[in-house]
Amino acid sequence: MREIRSIVGLRVLSVEEGANVGTVSQVVVDLATGAVLGLIVSDGAGDRGVLAADIKTIGSDVIMVSSKTVATVLSATPDLESRKQLSPEPLAVFTASGKRLGTVSSVFIDPYDKVVTRYEVSSGPLKDLADGVLILPVLPGTIHGRDAVILPDEQVQQLGREAGGWRSRFGQWSEGARKQVQQVSEQAEKLYETGSETVKKEAEVVRARATKLSETAGETVKKEAKVVRAKAAKFTETAGETVKKEAKVARERASKLVEAGSEAVKKEAGAVREKAADLTAKTREAVANLGDKEEAAPITDEDVAGKPAEEAVPADQAAAPAEPAAQAETGDEAQPTEQ
Repeated sequence: MREIRSIVGLRVLSVEEGANVGTVSQVVVDLATGAVLGLIVSDGAGDRGVLAADIKTIGSDVIMVSSKTVATVLSATPDLESRKQLSPEPLAVFTASGKRLGTVSSVFIDPYDKVVTRYEVSSGPLKDLADGVLILPVLPGTIHGRDAVILPDEQVQQLGREAGGWRSRFGQWSEGARKQVQQVSEQAEKLYETGSETVKKEAEVVRARATKLSETAGETVKKEAKVVRAKAAKFTETAGETVKKEAKVARERASKLVEAGSEAVKKEAGAVREKAADLTAKTREAVANLGDKEEAAPITDEDVAGKPAEEAVPADQAAAPAEPAAQAETGDEAQPTEQ
């Protein structure tokens, strides 16, 4: 027989519209008869009731109803409204003699027949771990009210005798709980060990990748450095050649300027010598002509010294002033040579 432990929190969908009707906030059951009366669904605007007869399918993930119209206000479903649990506390379970057994923690239902198969009664986490959780079937004579479930003492005593007493029954459930805890602990330890091995392997892989990346990066840096050094050397050689070429051009230009300056000086000196020679010849010719005119009285130093400067040499025979030396026709301005 298939059973579902809890359907609280599942969505309710309509088959016809394919729309969301709401979320199950409470399963309304009658633990006295074991019947599933319906669902209380919250749709954000308030609580609505869905009768068990309108439930088409109770699945493990969703509950299907025929249409959205089956979810009505709670006042239209008095059976659901009267059993709606107002208190957030779980439903308490007592015996008819006044002994508190605990609270209803889970209800198991058959999704096909829509009936309660059994329910759990918890005495608290610590007591459940020590003594176990009490699982009860639907007992005849049970009273299921809005605030509590009351079990008949006869049925409770019968269950105790069949299981060797209440403590023995709790002990049986406690042993089962201990075994489950042990199994969970062993599984957790195994998972931890497996996880540790996995982490170690992943760490090794990461370290190997990091080492490889570091080596690759180192090789890349070395290659880049080598390329940079080669480029720098080539640039240095190119710069050196350029400097040499520039120095050679400068020396050639300086030599050419020196030669041009020397030529200019030579030309200027030649011109001066020619003019001096010409002036000397003209002076001698003037002196000779003057001697021819005055034969009776020879020219003496006193006569020459006593004459005015302008009479010593006729004005029409005076030497022309020296012209400045022409500059050398070169690509650069001629520079005077240093003597």
